[in-house]
Amino acid sequence: MNAYRAVATPAAVPSAPATEATGASFADTLTAGLEGVEGAQSSAESALDLLASGEQVDLHGTMIELEKADIALRTMVSVRDKVIAAYEQVMNMTV
Repeated sequence: MNAYRAVATPAAVPSAPATEATGASFADTLTAGLEGVEGAQSSAESALDLLASGEQVDLHGTMIELEKADIALRTMVSVRDKVIAAYEQVMNMTV
């Protein structure tokens, strides 16, 4: 038996019609995530530019900004991979 098979239960059925969204749309969520990654990358780049210019900057703070940007990018790549895998599964379903 497949442990990943979804079973529909009465609790899993939404009570509101499908046309009424109760939260942010999927596209809005992805856009916000991409903007967050872009902001982290920009912050890390500016911190690195300050460090490279020879100004008095906090080396630890710069490294933390770089790691935040790296983690945000890796997380977004992981989300992208999962979305693509889910799309491929849906496209390979037999009707």
